[in-house]
Order: sequence, then structure tokens, then C-alpha cells
Amino acid sequence: MPFQRPTRRRFLAGLGAGGVTAVSGCASSRSTPATAALDWPSDEWPVAHGTPTNTGYTRSKSAPRTNPPMHVWKLWERVESEDEKKNILHGTTSSPIVSNGTVFVATGLPSGFTIDADGKLYALDATTGKTKWSATLPKGGTGTPAVADGLVFAGSADRALTAFDAASGAVRWRTTTSAPVGTPTVAGGNVYVGDRHGSVHAFRRTDGKLEWRYGQRTLGSFFSEKTWWIRSKPAVTDDTVYVSTGIGQNGRTTSSNLLALSRDDGGERWRYEFSQDRFSYEPPRAPVVADGTVFVSDTSLHAVDPSDGTKRWQFAFGYRRPVSAPAVHDGSVYIGAKNVYSISAEDGTEQWRFVNRASMATMEHRVPMESAPVVTDETVYIGAGALDSSSGEKLWGDLGNQDDSQFFLSDTNENATLEGPAIAGDAVFVATEYGSIIRFADGDA
Repeated sequence: MPFQRPTRRRFLAGLGAGGVTAVSGCASSRSTPATAALDWPSDEWPVAHGTPTNTGYTRSKSAPRTNPPMHVWKLWERVESEDEKKNILHGTTSSPIVSNGTVFVATGLPSGFTIDADGKLYALDATTGKTKWSATLPKGGTGTPAVADGLVFAGSADRALTAFDAASGAVRWRTTTSAPVGTPTVAGGNVYVGDRHGSVHAFRRTDGKLEWRYGQRTLGSFFSEKTWWIRSKPAVTDDTVYVSTGIGQNGRTTSSNLLALSRDDGGERWRYEFSQDRFSYEPPRAPVVADGTVFVSDTSLHAVDPSDGTKRWQFAFGYRRPVSAPAVHDGSVYIGAKNVYSISAEDGTEQWRFVNRASMATMEHRVPMESAPVVTDETVYIGAGALDSSSGEKLWGDLGNQDDSQFFLSDTNENATLEGPAIAGDAVFVATEYGSIIRFADGDA
């Protein structure tokens, strides 16, 4: 079943309030230990990439392996204001998360369009797509939200991280930083998040109190053109926070690092420096910790020793463009580039690849599969389709290999969101960057 979507031209032709607690300062406090494994039911997907360590794995046994029915919920059709419609279509939508029968997505994320307008945090019924509530994200959202213990955490471009009541959308606390934050990680009693000045923050989950902050900028850097930024979700283990950071000038990444920070106080333990790659304008994707290794991707896939930051191996895709964040399960690393790959976690050897067989006439208009995969024990879900995890055989959906596929269009807002799908029980939820939420599930009417 091909995944059908209208083009941007067709889209354009058819066109909360609550208590606030501000937090400032810097403190240090020992936090509750994280759990590297899944610590929630298989019908939940409460954070981007599925776990605190970003493995992209779910224990679900009922996610569809055959050709499932598809239901599309178009966010821009659910608003009355023309400004809100334009904000959804011109901004970018986050990846979905799922908790307690509700799908959460944020809109107004940075895109290729110049836009300085509010975004929204939407709470949708996970079966019907009906909007339960929405809340304003001033100047737009900045990453995929996260859910824990009845709170939804979402960043906004006004430099705030806000905790909303998951049932009602009421604001429970709000804290501001020196720059807009990205996608948060919830682990133990804290929320961990990076910002566009390259700082990492640990906030107490219950009230937003700052536990610690790690900063990369020096006094001298404020008078230079050099900038630091973090856009991806941190990976958190029992004792360490791993984060990918970019360094650049004039909006272009000139160098990148993977940082390992103490979870206790934010102190730097080591840094892994990426070689400068003139083909990439973005910092590396979200790191993944699994099988005793940290896996992180830019235009290549790097396997890094978590104890000292030394490189164990590197896999080059032969396609010098940014690739997806990886997913890791049972000794295999799954990742999207121009093709989709399964790579041995132990030594970096290729196990299989699913080849994009688009016609040569369309190749120059296509881009890599940048949306992160999600895996179960048997299946890899990536883009808007599924592959067998042991063989790479296509099971269903649109993975960009049809001659008439629109998944690999050069306009990134036509594509699936960077932080990948969400799996909750028997359903797979995919978001496109222009504001569609797609539900795939066997047995749907």
C-alpha cells in the first residue's frame, strides 16, 4: 500500500493558561537513577526514540507486520484560524509520543520557512484522532515532547520548557533558559535537555527546579561569531548523560562533538570529536547507548567506547549527506541513509541493506531517509513502512523506493519527522513534518 500525501502546493492551495514558576540559578543534586531498559508498558511511547537511552526499541508483540489500514489526521484541518493553518504548514511538526491512550505532538518547530509565530502542543485521542486539548507554545515548538507521571514536557522558542498537565493541558510549571531547548529526555526524577547555545540542563521533574547546568560558551565566545547548539535528544544512563553538539559559524556546522557528562553534577567526563565534514550543515543526531557502546551518526555511523570516548569503529554510507539517528536491538544497529541498513553492533559490518530503487531520473531530487527507525523483535519501522529485521525484506508501506514516491522529496517538510514513529500496542504512529499524523493498525475499520 503506497503512502499517499499531497504536495506542498496542494496544501497551500487548500488552505493554555495556568500557574507559572520561573527557575534560575545553578545547583547540584544527586538524581534518582535512570533505567536503561524500558520501564513502561508496551502500549506506551512516552519519549522520542522510545527510551532514556534512545534505543528505538519496543517490546510490543502486536505492531503490524502485514499491510495495515491507514488513517490520516491532518492538523491544519482541525483549526479555525487561517494563521494557525499557515503556522502548521510553514512550520514543522514534531515526532509523536503516546501515553495513556493519547498522542502528543508539537507544531511550529524550525523549518526552511521564516516564521515567528506561536505553535501548539496537541493532545489527540490515540484511536480516533479527536483533539482532546491544545496549548500554545510561544513562538513555536522546539522539539518532540515527553510524558512522565501525568506531565507533558515541551520546549518553545521563547526559551521556555513547560510542564503541562497531560489530562487537561493546564500549565504546572514553566522555566526559562538562555536559549530555546530541544527534545527532552525524562529519566528518574529529572528532565534533561540541551539548548541552542550548546548548554545542557537537568531540571527536577516535579517542579522545574534546576539541578545542574553544563555550558560550553566562554566569556570570549560571546564576542566571536562561533556558535554552539544542541538539537537532538540526550541519552541518559544510570550515571551519564550523552549529548551531540554542533559548533559552527553563520548557521553552518564546522565541527561536532559527542559529550559524556556526569549525571550527578553535569561535569564533563570526555568528548568525542567528529572530523569536519563539508557535506553536513547539521550537528550529529541523537546518541544511542546499547550493547556496551554509544552509537551516534552524522554522515557516518560511529561506535564509541562509553568509558573513555575512543572510537571502536565507523561505518561510511557512500552518500555524503546527514543520515538518520540509529535504533539498536539484539546486536544490530538499524539506520536510514539513502538506503536502510542493518549493521553489526559488535564490529560495524553490514548485515543487510534495503535499497532505494527509485528511477535515475528522480534521484537528483531525492534526499536520505533521515527519519529515525523504530524496532521490535521482528520488525523495523522507518518512514511510513516496515521491513523484516532479520532480512531487510519490505513488509508494507512507503519507504521511498517507488518511482512515484514522494517520501524522498528535496523539500524536507514533505517527509516523515526526524525522531521517527511511535509504537503503542498494536498501532504505529507516523508524523510528517507538515502536520499529518498517520495511524497504522491491523483490524482498523
